[in-house]
Amino acid sequence: MRFLSFCGVFAGAFVLGSCGSDESSEVSDESVSVVETVVSEGDWLMARGGGGLSGQVGEVLPSKPVVRWTFKSVGAMVSEVVVFGDRVAVGDTGGVLSVLNLESGELVWKRTFEAGIEAAPAVVGDLILVGCDDGVLYALEAESGEVRWQVETDDKISAGVNVAYDVEGIEGGVLVILNGYDGVCRALQATDGAEVWSFVSEGPINGTPAVVDGSWVVFGGCDQSLYCLDLKSGERVRMIEGEAPIVSTVGTIGSFVAWGDHANRVVGGDAVSGEVLWVYRDRNFPFMGAPAVDDLRVYIGGRDKKIHAIDRATGELVWKFRTGSRVESSPILFEDGLVCGSSDGRLYALGLEKGEERWLLDLGESLVAAPVFARGVFLIGSEAGTLFALGAE
Repeated sequence: MRFLSFCGVFAGAFVLGSCGSDESSEVSDESVSVVETVVSEGDWLMARGGGGLSGQVGEVLPSKPVVRWTFKSVGAMVSEVVVFGDRVAVGDTGGVLSVLNLESGELVWKRTFEAGIEAAPAVVGDLILVGCDDGVLYALEAESGEVRWQVETDDKISAGVNVAYDVEGIEGGVLVILNGYDGVCRALQATDGAEVWSFVSEGPINGTPAVVDGSWVVFGGCDQSLYCLDLKSGERVRMIEGEAPIVSTVGTIGSFVAWGDHANRVVGGDAVSGEVLWVYRDRNFPFMGAPAVDDLRVYIGGRDKKIHAIDRATGELVWKFRTGSRVESSPILFEDGLVCGSSDGRLYALGLEKGEERWLLDLGESLVAAPVFARGVFLIGSEAGTLFALGAE
């Protein structure tokens, strides 16, 4: 996921303004239904596809797709979409959340805010959760867009939420984890948004938090630190001090965590033990996107215009692939390949072992959002405000 602003001393300097709603925000007593934290029955319910934020799809790489439909909105699309059933939800920096029909791309409903949306939405039961640049997390009814509850923070929200399930002592057993640019990580009840705990870091947080092994919350911040918190209490378990701001989302598999930073590094570590396992450096360009992680490698794009594959055990370069422009999009992983966008307007599919090109699709508009693959369809938004749906002919 790419964010429009970067970590800095003045945390509120990039807030676009207040966002309002012309509809009721009263809390409902209805409970949300329990859904899986990973891609379930073909859905893509949150950023990076699941709680660990590994970016894994779990299917064989499809053959080169074609454009099935496009949808044009008012602002840039810089974050992932979500797919639930036959619906797609996408936000844009113009402040519009649009829900579309997956098959046709026709608009089902939209909700317009007064500030932009940089954060990826998430689906929890019958709710769509989306953070806004006005600093509010909105829980919208998926069928209508009506506000069921909302939570205000002290700055914008540029990170997608994560969700933990079957949490003891929580109404409905579902816990929503929210990072804010105010530097606070919050755990909320999914039923009503009530705060369960909060943790205050030393700087803004841009990235979506990972939920690791159902026990820990892991994220990096602009204070140059990686945090591991206890899921139930919010207490800090470990902290890894870095050398530069961590401006994007981490990737995890088990307790292994990888992240890019503004010191032009990719770092691999153990979130639970607090150990740094390796540090990867190439050229003097930062890594802005989220890494994808599997059992063997870490895959991440850089502003050096390349996609890098790094050995997960050693931190050594396995291969790198050059695109035509900076890569701030985050790759998604198939069993035998990856797919990633580039600011050159192309969507690239590469082999995992050698990084060879399997196919590319020139969409003609800068791609900084991460692609999504759900129900046989690729979906990716552009900086020009176009959502592309791609599938088999």
